[in-house]
Amino acid sequence: MSDMVNVAVDAMGGDNAPFETVKGAVEAINEDKCVKVFLVGREPVIREELKKYTYNEEQLEIVH
Repeated sequence: MSDMVNVAVDAMGGDNAPFETVKGAVEAINEDKCVKVFLVGREPVIREELKKYTYNEEQLEIVH
């Protein structure tokens, strides 16, 4: 089995953040079980956006 690849993402930066950022993070972890994403930003805002998606919670962490 492969090691996990850890990816940190500024969830609050960029156009259409955090909507597009969260969507992309969820798509990445749903496609590859060896990826773990750390979403960095305002936790309440990110958590609210994550409610729209189904994903493995072990592969995603919020860093406030």
